[in-house]
Amino acid sequence: MSSSGEAELLHTFKGIPFTTRSSPELLKSLDTFDAREDDVLLVSYPKSGTHWLAGVITKLYDAQVTVTSPIELGDISQLEELNKLSSKRIIPTHLDYNMLPPNFKNKKCKMIYISRNPKDTAVSMFHYYRDNPNLPTVDSWTAFFDLFLKGNGCSLQPCKESF
Repeated sequence: MSSSGEAELLHTFKGIPFTTRSSPELLKSLDTFDAREDDVLLVSYPKSGTHWLAGVITKLYDAQVTVTSPIELGDISQLEELNKLSSKRIIPTHLDYNMLPPNFKNKKCKMIYISRNPKDTAVSMFHYYRDNPNLPTVDSWTAFFDLFLKGNGCSLQPCKESF
């Protein structure tokens, strides 16, 4: 990845780089997020099929289900909007287990962990990086793949602390 403009596209929270799509205020306030017992977390490494699985899960429920944006994206208003939603929320996240809001664990919410073949994930992430102006520039597949293998090729949250 080229370093030009990378500083403006990333910030660090608890030692982990995030894109500017995840505001520091939002990340700090996750510790006090009020999870509900019927919440379902879709936990995955970025580009592993989260949205695809969310669509499948909504078809399984007889009741109205709301699929939200990933909990770590946006600003503080994201959490306010989540609190306004009716129950049966499916909440995607790419956060490491240790960074999940404690209430998800305390209330024993359901968590579905999504795993995808790392080779497929890397290819999908490479194209995502290449086509997304909000992420650092990818110079080549070889450069990206090297970073990916070292744990530095994540789009929404780095891989150094995997789930």
